[in-house]
Amino acid sequence: MAQVEGRNPVLELLRSGGTVHLVQVAKGLEGEQVIQEILSLAENRGIPVKFMPRQQLKKLSTTGLDQGVIAFTAPPTYVPLRKVLEARGRNIFAVILDEVQDPQNLGSILRSAEAAGVDVVVIPKRRSVGVTPAVHRASMGGSLYVPVARENLFTALKLLKEQGVQCVALDPTGSVDYFDMSLTGSLALILGGEDKGVSQALLRKCDLVVRIPMAGRLSSLNVGVAAALVMFERVRQQKLGERGTR
Repeated sequence: MAQVEGRNPVLELLRSGGTVHLVQVAKGLEGEQVIQEILSLAENRGIPVKFMPRQQLKKLSTTGLDQGVIAFTAPPTYVPLRKVLEARGRNIFAVILDEVQDPQNLGSILRSAEAAGVDVVVIPKRRSVGVTPAVHRASMGGSLYVPVARENLFTALKLLKEQGVQCVALDPTGSVDYFDMSLTGSLALILGGEDKGVSQALLRKCDLVVRIPMAGRLSSLNVGVAAALVMFERVRQQKLGERGTR
């Protein structure tokens, strides 16, 4: 079984209808509002709840951020990218992550992806963090709603291009600022890991490489922050396009 830790992540897990085998709650928290909602949802779904001393619960935590509640759920399931494309049809929005290894970064990206309407996040089969308890915690529930595919990234790009999806990489070597390009329509946004960014081999497979203009002394942003900037630029452009057709 997998664990989801923290009040909001567990609450979103219960709201999402995902499989939950057991909820464990630290004794003495029953009167708190969020805990009451968790207990109510668990009761309505017939999910067993176990109360235990706080220190005993802490020993079960893998993140150190359990906040007095842990849910035990099914192991993470990854969806085939092809299946997502078939179900979504046109105007797909995919995010491809090249070796993001920090759970906090993947969790942050999944949270932003859910808010920005991303259809699927693709991670490689190797040299990448998976959907772990720490990722669930950092995503604040986003990991429960955004499909995650584990694929060979070159195969994923090939499949996306065959479906007419524009593949745009975000990298400091880009020749144009990201907000100067159209990010509407079917789009795959490719972002690199914490240390080396998008690999040169992947960059060569992309239709376009864009950059975030940096006015200060630093050359790049955290991948989670960079991802959010570009994802919501797409949201902005789409909103403008919708207004223009009215």
